[in-house]
Amino acid sequence: MRLPDLSSLVADPQRSLWVATEVLIVVLLGVQTARLGWIAVSPSPVPAPAVNTVGEDRLAILKRFDPFFRAAPEALTTATTQAFRLHGVRVGGGGSGSAIIGTPDGLQRSFAVGDEVAPNVRLVSVAEDHVVLARGGVRSTLHFPSAEPGVPESMVQP
Repeated sequence: MRLPDLSSLVADPQRSLWVATEVLIVVLLGVQTARLGWIAVSPSPVPAPAVNTVGEDRLAILKRFDPFFRAAPEALTTATTQAFRLHGVRVGGGGSGSAIIGTPDGLQRSFAVGDEVAPNVRLVSVAEDHVVLARGGVRSTLHFPSAEPGVPESMVQP
């Protein structure tokens, strides 16, 4: 291959522009070929170690409740369930149903599953002999009252 004479390139500006463009294209193709070769030859990256999410899950439990019972008023305690009295139930299919519950104010009202029995206290489920109430994620079972002395067994609801 014969290289062109530099004096002829300087004399013809159009030809020198074409030669400069060709040289630039050849250099860029060489750079891209080198980059492609480097990608093919270089070792694959080592994957980052997996982050241990188990520890985070354990800490998430502490965010949901106070382990030192500072949030006890939010929880449905035994004293709170004693303020309610179960008077009757109507079990429905598919998790539905209703219950007649005596509230702390002394009134009896009918509540469907999902209704709010008292502030922040919901009726979660109804069974034949009990209902389940929930407050702040804590569930408590409310049963029919036991027979009082002197009341015939036949007069007490199941």
